Amino acid sequence: MMLTDKYAYSSSLSRVSPEAKMLFSLVPLAICLLFNSIALSLVTIVIMAVATVKFGKMSLPTYMGFIMVPLGFMVIGTLTILINRFEQGHALLMGLQVGQYAYGIDAGSLNLSLKLVLRALGAVSCMYFLSLNTPLSDLFQVLGRTKLPQIIVTLMELIYRYIFVLLEEVERMIIAKDSRLGNINFKTSMSSLGEIISMLFIRAYQRSERIYAGLESRGYNGQFKTINEEYTYSKNMYIASVAVIILLLSAGMTERFFYI
Repeated sequence: MMLTDKYAYSSSLSRVSPEAKMLFSLVPLAICLLFNSIALSLVTIVIMAVATVKFGKMSLPTYMGFIMVPLGFMVIGTLTILINRFEQGHALLMGLQVGQYAYGIDAGSLNLSLKLVLRALGAVSCMYFLSLNTPLSDLFQVLGRTKLPQIIVTLMELIYRYIFVLLEEVERMIIAKDSRLGNINFKTSMSSLGEIISMLFIRAYQRSERIYAGLESRGYNGQFKTINEEYTYSKNMYIASVAVIILLLSAGMTERFFYI
């Protein structure tokens, strides 16, 4: 089981209607992307964090661990926007003179970088709320009831399930490598790694062929037929979704009004 699935199944919100959770996360996600607003992004991050930690019953250190991974990539990716070259005499918040140019950070680059990082982090926090509180099998059921072509939903399910086939094959090959002292030194480790990579997809393909044969022997005809789960209808989740949408729009419009 993948780590996100583990937390999704153990979440206190796992049995809440997935439609309500999608409304609570995807509409704020769209608003966060449409509004280039620092205040709106901050409000989105805080709301999604509180919803996941307080109502989803995830520990704060664990959630922060999830957040720090994309945050690190965002910070590194925005360095080229944050630090620029300027003409002499340009007002800098921080920088140094090199030859006839100054290199550093001014108010414009700082504002642009901050907006970019917070906007991306707000979107990520929305997706974290959905993925850490909703098992993917529930999302597939919701997508199956939409007008999305059934073949796309089926392909998504198959791809998702074959991820575990790959992971299982990797785990078995690593155990076999360790049992044969395949990592006794650096040279041997690199050689073993190359063998694992070269054999992984062959073994996974063979395994997937056996799984597909098993599906066909059980009447598989191009789509999965499963029993729909029973969910708890949460009126409070829908009310909270409307309240969050109004709050985010208010934050975005307020910042835009004062900025202008």
